[in-house]
Amino acid sequence: MKQKDEREYNINRVIKVARELFINEGVNNTSINRIAQEADLSSMSIYRYFNNKDTLVYLVWQDALSTFYKRYMQSYNAAVSEGMTGYERYVVAMDIYFKLYKEFPEWFTYTQEMFAYTSSGGDERGNVFWNYYDKEIPIPALKALQDGLEDGSIRSDINIYTVYQCLLNAYTGMAIYENVSFGVSPVDIIKFTGDLIANYIKNQD
Repeated sequence: MKQKDEREYNINRVIKVARELFINEGVNNTSINRIAQEADLSSMSIYRYFNNKDTLVYLVWQDALSTFYKRYMQSYNAAVSEGMTGYERYVVAMDIYFKLYKEFPEWFTYTQEMFAYTSSGGDERGNVFWNYYDKEIPIPALKALQDGLEDGSIRSDINIYTVYQCLLNAYTGMAIYENVSFGVSPVDIIKFTGDLIANYIKNQD
C-alpha cells in the first residue's frame, strides 16, 4: 500500500473507531490513547494525523453528519413522487427524518455528546452541526413548506419560517439539554412535536 493510501486508510479507521467510542463511552471520557489502542495505531500516529483531540472530534462529527445527510437524501428522493403536494412532501421529509433516528439511535446520542463536548481551547468549530442542520438536512422540508403555501395544501395563514424554527427548537432542545422524559424516547418526543405541527398546518378546506 502506498504511503498516501495508507495514511487515508488510517485516518478513516481512526474516525470510525473514535465515533463508536464517543457514542459508547462519551467524548470527554475517551482519550487519544484509548482510540489508538482500538485502532491498532500508536498515539503519536493519531497526533500526526489529527494534531489534537479537538480536530479529531470535529472531523468525526463532520463525518457522522455527512453520513446522516446522505442516507436522509437517498431515502427522501426515493419516497417522493411527481404530483405530491407540498404538504405531502413535508410529511415525507419529516417521517424519513424520524425513521432514520429510529433506525440509527446512536446518531442522536452522538449529537448529544457533541453538544456536551467543550474543546480545550474554546474552539467554536462545533458549529459544523449547523452547516448541515441549517443548510442541508431541513432543506427538503422547508422547500415543501414553501411549495405547500403555493399549491394551497398548507394553510395560508401559517408562517412557514415559524414552523421551521419550532422544528429546530424541538430537535436542538432535546439534543443539547438533559432529557427529563419519564422514560419516553427523545426521538418519540420530537416526532410527537412534528406530528402536531403537521396536523396544525394542513389546509383542511
